[in-house]
Amino acid sequence: MKNNKIYFIILIILVIAAAWLYMSRKNSTIKKELRDFSIQDTSLISKVFMVNKLNKTLLLERDESNGWIVNKKYKVRKDAIDLILKTFKRMEVKSPVSKAAFANAVKDLAATHVKVEVYTDDETEPLKTIYIGGPTQDMYGTYMMLENSNTPFIVHIPGFSGYLSSRFFLTENDWRDRSLFKYAYDQIRTVSLQDFRLPDQSFIANNLGDNQYSLIRFEDQKEIEDFDTVMVKQYLGYYKKISYERILDGISESKRDSILRSEPIYRISLTDDKSVETSITAYLKPGSGVIDREGGVYPYDLERMYAQINNDSNLVIIQYHVFDPLFMKLDYFQKKK
Repeated sequence: MKNNKIYFIILIILVIAAAWLYMSRKNSTIKKELRDFSIQDTSLISKVFMVNKLNKTLLLERDESNGWIVNKKYKVRKDAIDLILKTFKRMEVKSPVSKAAFANAVKDLAATHVKVEVYTDDETEPLKTIYIGGPTQDMYGTYMMLENSNTPFIVHIPGFSGYLSSRFFLTENDWRDRSLFKYAYDQIRTVSLQDFRLPDQSFIANNLGDNQYSLIRFEDQKEIEDFDTVMVKQYLGYYKKISYERILDGISESKRDSILRSEPIYRISLTDDKSVETSITAYLKPGSGVIDREGGVYPYDLERMYAQINNDSNLVIIQYHVFDPLFMKLDYFQKKK
């Protein structure tokens, strides 16, 4: 009985080894260049162009001074570009498509593919062109095929359970960097905060250098004589990492105009040490039916606001918990007695 168990284990090992050898030989009969999807040195990538079957396009370009740019307009989210570069580096063939699934894989690639062209510096022809289809039935692989090939493969990232096609999206707004303010306190020249509900609490904080600051009441431009400079420095430090939640997509022009015609509640304008000004104007967002303790309905959203950045035609959603430290009152800077 014990010997039978040993023989059975040996048989399983031999079957696994034979299967591995078969798949290795099967892969080896296909030209390497037709199954070589990865790009090991992603630092050489300077441009990624994507287009789908509906001819929707998206262009990502590396800019040495500003990082990555999407469609020659906006800075790219660091997490998104890092993810796609890691995907190029780590993805590899899991297996060729089986005969039984071959027709469906080709059909999927023909119907839903995203064509991805990857370029390096000073190259007019792409380093690699990949057709990326949808997920396999078990959702653990992605159908892909290289340019000039008629052989689809199942591609994956070892150790990652999921499919890869969702990483190659073509919505411009989803690629945009959501950072609004990203400054160390000594990179800020001036910040003004207008509180439209409490105008006498609006202020301008100026960084004069060498730990010297001035504070001005916005309403009458009167300079405040006695204030806590440490609190001003601390306040400027809050602008180190401020982002909006998302762009408000899918609203009509009339809805957008209605929001912009409403009374704003805050406006922040920041000028940095390179004289670049960034402003954001915040508007109340209607509530979603949340009930208060008295049984009434809150008229406004308790967690989020609408906002316009500079004069961008897009509106964004911002969160109170992110922006509340910026919405201080002039009294906040008074010296504590």
